[in-house]
Amino acid sequence: MNFKQLEYFAAVAEAGSISGASRALHVAQPPISRQLALLEDELGVCLFLRTNKGIELTEAGRRLAQHSRQMFQSLRAMADSVRDVDAGIQGELKVGAIYSDAQIAARLLKDYHKHYPQVELYVRMGSPGDLLNALSRGELHVLFLRSQSETPCGLRELVLGADPLELVMCPETDPAPGQEAVPLQALRDAPMCLLRSDDLWGYGRDLLEECRRAGFSPHVVCHCYDTPMEMQMIQAGFGVGFLPRSIVAAHPGSPVYTKPVLECPFSSYPVLAWENSPYQPSCVQRFLELAEESQEGGKP
Repeated sequence: MNFKQLEYFAAVAEAGSISGASRALHVAQPPISRQLALLEDELGVCLFLRTNKGIELTEAGRRLAQHSRQMFQSLRAMADSVRDVDAGIQGELKVGAIYSDAQIAARLLKDYHKHYPQVELYVRMGSPGDLLNALSRGELHVLFLRSQSETPCGLRELVLGADPLELVMCPETDPAPGQEAVPLQALRDAPMCLLRSDDLWGYGRDLLEECRRAGFSPHVVCHCYDTPMEMQMIQAGFGVGFLPRSIVAAHPGSPVYTKPVLECPFSSYPVLAWENSPYQPSCVQRFLELAEESQEGGKP
């Protein structure tokens, strides 16, 4: 198994066809097919299933594709690290963030840009699943996600503090006007806009469970696909939501505000997540170090 074979294999796996890899690599199809055949012979496994629509990776092929992506990411990171020795900290920092972490990401990136203005920033907003897939493909370096636990797991993670989950509302939907907090029983007849039940973060699941324990089922008028849609419905006066308190900061001038629910002291935990690789580019390493320092210094 040699570098050229892995390069051809990775291109075919990415393109989904030999013809697509041929165009991407500017190499004729026969040499690619020949090297793939040699690779399969040497490994003693079938890497692709040929179909009339192109090719599909076998389980062995998917495993090799994962390892080859990691290898090429490490090679690019090593090259960037060597260039940084003479050029100073520069390069590209590719960041993914979910909507509810936008304010937290912006604060950290602003601080980072002051220290390393030569680094180009690429910021992408998306759903957790899409961002995690992009991270695994090497398209992003770090992600701003959420955890429902103080203990990180899976990828390398840095917990960026606790963000209380609170009731989000407009004046006309406030179930406890004039009060600083909302009693759980005040939600008995309150219309609610919540994330769908299969949402990854499930901000409203604990609240719904507490309502059921109190002897009633909440009146959910709208199940929202994502957090931005939930905020739009709340602002439109459809009902109250249950989201991290920091989200309201992303809507300056809006009539939306939050109140805690007395019997529900729940929190969500913003986290910075990244692949566990010893060959991160220097600009990524500096960003991670800055994030850790911000936590040690007690910044929110």
